Amino acid sequence: MTFSPYVLGTGIAGWNFLDRTRTQQQQIFEKSPILDRAVQDFTNKIDSIQTADQLLDDYNVLQVALGAFGLEEDIANRAFIKQVLESDLSDPRSFANRLNDNRYLGLAQTFGFGSEDGPQLPSASAEKPYVNVASPEDLLSNKTLLNQALDDFGLQRYAGNEFFLQKVLESDLSDDNSFVNRLSDTRLADFASQFKFNAPPEYTSSMDAMLGEFTAMNDGAGPANADELLGNETLLNAVIETFDLEYTNPIFLKRMLEADPYDENSAVRQQEDPRVLAMSRAFGFGMPDINSFSSPDELFARSELLEEVLDQFNNSNPGEDFLRQVLESDLSDPNSFVNQPGNLAFFDLAEAYQTEWTPPPSKVKVLADEVGTKLSGYENPRQFVFDFDAFEAGLDVFNMNERQLDFSFMLKVFESDLSSETSYANLYRDPNVQAMANAFAFNPGGNDRTYPPGFAEEIADLYTDRNFEIAIGESDPNMRLALALERELQSIADAGGSEDAHWYGIIGSPPLKTVFESALGLPSSFGQLDVDRQVNEMKDRAFASFGTTHPADLLKPDKLQEFRNRFLLLSELNSDTASAGFSDPIFALF
Repeated sequence: MTFSPYVLGTGIAGWNFLDRTRTQQQQIFEKSPILDRAVQDFTNKIDSIQTADQLLDDYNVLQVALGAFGLEEDIANRAFIKQVLESDLSDPRSFANRLNDNRYLGLAQTFGFGSEDGPQLPSASAEKPYVNVASPEDLLSNKTLLNQALDDFGLQRYAGNEFFLQKVLESDLSDDNSFVNRLSDTRLADFASQFKFNAPPEYTSSMDAMLGEFTAMNDGAGPANADELLGNETLLNAVIETFDLEYTNPIFLKRMLEADPYDENSAVRQQEDPRVLAMSRAFGFGMPDINSFSSPDELFARSELLEEVLDQFNNSNPGEDFLRQVLESDLSDPNSFVNQPGNLAFFDLAEAYQTEWTPPPSKVKVLADEVGTKLSGYENPRQFVFDFDAFEAGLDVFNMNERQLDFSFMLKVFESDLSSETSYANLYRDPNVQAMANAFAFNPGGNDRTYPPGFAEEIADLYTDRNFEIAIGESDPNMRLALALERELQSIADAGGSEDAHWYGIIGSPPLKTVFESALGLPSSFGQLDVDRQVNEMKDRAFASFGTTHPADLLKPDKLQEFRNRFLLLSELNSDTASAGFSDPIFALF
C-alpha cells in the first residue's frame, strides 16, 4: 500500500502541522516502491550518461532528471530539452540563457553538457553566490549580495561608497600601479580578485583566441605588420596553435609572414608544410603591391593571386587574352574593350588596376567580421557550416576552397573526436583540414564526464522533495506552494543580477508569481499589466508589508516565516471569501 502524505487543517495551522511532521512523512513516502525504484535506477545509471542524447534516450533516468527540476511535463518534448541541455552556458544569448523559466537553466547548469565545467552539483550555485555577477554594476545594484560580499572580507564600512567600490572593482589587478593596488587596505584587492571584472578574456578555442586578440588591436583592424603580431604574445601563441605550427622560431615566422605567398620562388612557397603557407596568406603581410606591377604579365605570372583578385571583384576568369584587353582598355573611351556592354562587369577591376589598387582586408579580418561574437554561440558545427559566409571565410583562412569540400565532409571533420588518433579528422591527409578542426574544437574529446561526488544523491533528493510536494498539493495546493517557496526563492537569489532581475525572475516563475500575488494582496487581473509596472507595484507593496524591496531579503528566517504566514493567511481568506459567495469589494481587497 502506497503512503499518501496528508495535512491536518488549512492555512497557518495546517502549515505548522506539516512543518512538524514533514520529515517523518517524507521518510515513509520515499519508501514507496515506484519512487524508490526510480531513484535506484537513476543512481545506478547516471555515471554512464556521457551525452545529452544518452540522457534523452533513457526514459527512467530522464524522468528523475526532469522531475528534480519540476520539468516532468516536458519529458516528451525531446527536441526542446536537447536544446536546453546542449546550450553554451558561457554565451548569454544561448537557448537556455534566453528562457524566462530559470528551471531550464538550472537543469543545463547541473548536467553541464554545454559547459566547460561539466556536471555540477545542483547546490553549486549556492556555494558560489557571485557566479552570475558579470559586471561591477550587477554587484553594486544588488544590495543584499554586495553586503554579503563586503561582509566576507570585513569591508562593511565601504558599503555606502559605491563610486569608490566601482573604482576598486574596475582596477587591473595585474598592474601594480592600478587604483586598488595603491590602496593601503589589502583586503580591497582580495575583494576585487573575487570577481576579476578586469581580468583577461577567457577563450574557448585557439580560433576564438586568435580572433579575439586580432580584433582587440588597432580598433579591430588587427596587427598592421608581422612585428606587431609577433609582439603580442597572446595573439602569437593563438596563431601558432590555430595553424598547428611545428616550427615556431620568431625569426622564421617573421620571414614566412613577410614573404610573398603568391610568388612560387618566395621562401614561404618553399616550405613543405602547407600550414605555414596558409598562415602567411591568412594575414597577407607579404601580399604584393599590384600598384607596382608594370604590366598585366606580372599579375598573370601569379595565377593564384589572379584568382583572388578576380574574386575580390566577383569576376570569373575568362582567360588571359580577355583579361589583358580589359586591363589595358582606355577607360575614358566609350568604344574601348572594357566599355562594351558585355564587358562592363570587369570595369571596376580595370579601374582599380589602372588608378589605385586598394588591397582587400586580410582573410583573418574577413573571418573576424563574419563571425563577430558568434563563434562562442555556435552550439554545434552544423550551425557554423551552414552559416555560409562565415564558413567560407573560415576555409579561406586555412587556404582551402569551399568548392573542393562539401558540407557533409566538413561536418564529419568537425564532429570527429580530436583526442582519437584514428578519428575522421586526424586520419585525413591534409594538415590544413586537421588544423581547422582543432582550431574550432567543436569536439575536442578526451574529457570523459565525471560526475562530482554526491551528484546522484542531490538529484534524487530534489526528485523526492518535488514528488512529496506534488502529493501534498493534491490535497492542498497552497501547502505545495508553501513547501516550495524557500527553494524557489533561493534559486532566484542564486541566479544573481540586480534587484529588478530578481523580480523579473519571480514573475517568470509560475509558483513564485502565485505566492507573491497572494501575499501582496494583488488581484487576479494583475498579470495583465505591463511587466515593468508589475515589478514596481510588487516592490511598493513588499516595502509596505515587509520593509524591503529586495526579494533576497525575504530569505532571512524571520522574514521568510512572516512572508509564508501572510501568503497562507490571505490565501485562506480569499478561499473562504470565494466559497461563501461574498462580493463586497472592500472585503475582497482585505
